[in-house]
Amino acid sequence: MQEGLRVAQFRVGGDEFVVVSEPTVGAADLAALTQAEREVARLVADGCSNQDIAAKRGSRPQTVANQLAAIYRRLAVSSRSELVARLVALPAERRGHQRGP
Repeated sequence: MQEGLRVAQFRVGGDEFVVVSEPTVGAADLAALTQAEREVARLVADGCSNQDIAAKRGSRPQTVANQLAAIYRRLAVSSRSELVARLVALPAERRGHQRGP
């Protein structure tokens, strides 16, 4: 079984249930990312493509792809959709969005 997974077993009536869950990304996990990686992750969560992110950040799409690879490794995710799912579980200020005035 993958490290970090949590398993809970319980019975309801005559049925047995097993729940397997992964821990979500916490503030400490996001702190492991560089400022640039946090910005890239936020833009991915906003639905931007690598080309869009590169244009917004003044970099190349390959640079964005390299940053995403580092983000995936550090947060133990394997896809863009998994990254987004982890990030949307966080309050907006932890995803890198600023609160309104």
